[in-house]
Amino acid sequence: MSALRKAICCAKNMAYTKHISKIDKNSINSWIGGGRKQYTLLYSAANDGCDPTKFHTNCDNKGPTVTLVYNVNKNVYGGYARVSWMSTGESVYDGDAFLFFLKGKPGQKPNKFTAKAPEYALTMNKDCGPSFGKGPDLLTFKDAVTKGTNSFPLNSVMSPATYQISADTVTEMTDGLFDAEDIVVYAVEDVAEEIYLPTPWRKMDLPEELKSTWNAGVLNYLKKDIEDYWPLREKGVSENVIPHVNILLLGPVGAGKSSFFNTLNSFFMERLSIQARAGSSDTSLTKSFNVYSIISNGRPLRFRICDCRGFDDTHGVDMRDIEAMLDGNIKNKYKFVDKSHIRTDNLLYRRDPKIHDRIHCVVFVVDANNDPDYIMTEHVQEQIKQTQDHMNEKDIPQLILMNKIDGLSESVRRDLSRIFHSKEVKERVEKLSHSLRLPSYTVLPMKNIDTEQCMDIHVNILALYNLRQMLRAANDYLLNYLDEFMVDKCEPTDEKSSDTM
Repeated sequence: MSALRKAICCAKNMAYTKHISKIDKNSINSWIGGGRKQYTLLYSAANDGCDPTKFHTNCDNKGPTVTLVYNVNKNVYGGYARVSWMSTGESVYDGDAFLFFLKGKPGQKPNKFTAKAPEYALTMNKDCGPSFGKGPDLLTFKDAVTKGTNSFPLNSVMSPATYQISADTVTEMTDGLFDAEDIVVYAVEDVAEEIYLPTPWRKMDLPEELKSTWNAGVLNYLKKDIEDYWPLREKGVSENVIPHVNILLLGPVGAGKSSFFNTLNSFFMERLSIQARAGSSDTSLTKSFNVYSIISNGRPLRFRICDCRGFDDTHGVDMRDIEAMLDGNIKNKYKFVDKSHIRTDNLLYRRDPKIHDRIHCVVFVVDANNDPDYIMTEHVQEQIKQTQDHMNEKDIPQLILMNKIDGLSESVRRDLSRIFHSKEVKERVEKLSHSLRLPSYTVLPMKNIDTEQCMDIHVNILALYNLRQMLRAANDYLLNYLDEFMVDKCEPTDEKSSDTM
């Protein structure tokens, strides 16, 4: 068996911990109250085993916690305990404890259920997982439960008694089935309001007179820089030889790859753009290899943004398709197929790619709000590692777009121009660079257009600055292949064919 196949097989056998989403955190934070929270994973049935001993070893005496049950029907529910879990065998008073419902069928809204008899809010049973209420209102599991093929057949009990919840609501929450993909427990701590660092931890490469304030002058400077971009013009390379560079966006589902293109396109179109399909889903909304141009002043700029299916635990992109994309063999609109790869007889397979057909820079797009110690699942991280191995063999520069940074810090949310003074953003950059085995200077903090209904100058400045870093990385790649330009100069580029990438 090849090393690649062994790696894939190992990845398939790994346990995949479910991680709390930003939306779910926001709901729970609002129910707990008291400002921003930090979530630290203590226990996962998928990784640690569905065993009361493991739960109590990891979670006893750890302070406030949130328990989440990820039902096989894709419902998510659980409970919050301010009092620490223990193994005393007693019921414990907790006036702040509550049960909650986060995710169910379309139309079902998140809901919180407070305790009407808080003296029985929590049950500290050493033979059980997290247990809420005298009913018990939510007993997640009792004794060790052996995992089936894809889930745990839990012996859960939900019998309303202590909390303001009805039997009908329990049925809605569970769909009458207690089997779960995972049960996770997070420690929840209050986070103090961030204090800005007095000096930036990263200095932007701008003229001295533009460094002090993010204003229209900075925006216009970056816009002109990008509009004037011409691959290796300073080396005397003709535009006919390489009319554009190609930047490939890769990353987990939901990280914001397509949204990054829409943010850039919105700026140059001077209106909100949704050309690339983007949104929230458990599986990738992008199903094909999409190549996007951006038009400014009536002409396409000299770069292409390439988007493809996101990585997840059940789907992904075949490594042979990854290699074909990097080498320029795959044309625009090729649709990815599970457990398959592009064939040389496919109409969207380019047999003889030139250097301007290749990928010149790869950008991994990652959600900054994921748990810093578990940025992505083991399976997704393994896919990225395999992809990086191919890129390293081909000397393709790699950058990281650390997206959704406004969710990290209230101060950054209020003033995006202060991101390089944020200690929290700096620490997340360092952890992410370590996780993906790249230098910290390759991590580009980013916020896409999200809730805004109008253009935001700070979002635009950050997007253009990050794009410029990508173009510079693409130039670095091309410098390694100057000899090939001599060959391509004898074979002028067919502009018409290049548009069909």
